[in-house]
Amino acid sequence: MNSPITLKAFFGFKRHPFPPACAPEPLWRSDFLDAALLQAKNALASRLHLLVTAPPGLGKSSFCRLLMAELNPRDFRPLYLVGQPVGLTDLLRSVAEALGMESSFRRGKGAQLLSEGLEKLASSGPYPVLVLDEAQQLPIQGVEFLRLLAESHNRTLMSLVLVAAEPFARLLARPALAPLAGRLSLRVRIPPMTPDQNAEFVAHAFEAVGMQNVLAPSALPSLHAASSGSPRRTGAFLALAMQRALDKRSKLLTDEIVQEVLDGERP
Repeated sequence: MNSPITLKAFFGFKRHPFPPACAPEPLWRSDFLDAALLQAKNALASRLHLLVTAPPGLGKSSFCRLLMAELNPRDFRPLYLVGQPVGLTDLLRSVAEALGMESSFRRGKGAQLLSEGLEKLASSGPYPVLVLDEAQQLPIQGVEFLRLLAESHNRTLMSLVLVAAEPFARLLARPALAPLAGRLSLRVRIPPMTPDQNAEFVAHAFEAVGMQNVLAPSALPSLHAASSGSPRRTGAFLALAMQRALDKRSKLLTDEIVQEVLDGERP
């Protein structure tokens, strides 16, 4: 009896074009993302703080990866942290440890050590940029405290890039948070993909792993409508469609196969 053929062997890829976690390098980028990245880099060069928002699945983490990869290590020291619902003391320790600084389990001492460490960095090395992904998970008071530490000694010692779901931007509209909101000099809102961008995204994903584009062009309109222009949902649908195509021994993701996935399963 022949062994069951694997998806990898059937389509002949070394890396899956639509993995459930991180998209394969090189990451897809639209004209909008290119323009937003340029704005972000210019803002960081001016030692400003940024806010990046989008609904889930539209590429906030990919934007982080692209931005960090483009910052010149001679000028910037990018640090990446995923927000967790932790207290201020733990947040300060996480930032200090990411910067290779001494930390403390006591809030006051931890704040002092981080402030002193940032002051030393400002005079001796590349400018630190702290990218806080899923910032909506963090206590907002902790984010504001970090901002105050980063701006101590009458100059900006570290830029914050807050990456969050859209409700975070509405939270910042509260009067009590006006000082923090007013310091976010650049705000980037990542929009859904257009139909043309969706087609480019799919073609790029296949090309990035050395595959031919096996999606029938006629299936793109229904795929875009079902995914609402979300790269994550597009990838999830196509991963299911590739498995369905394997079951049918079809090398092409036909209209029929894609529609079966759209009708039967919602990732």
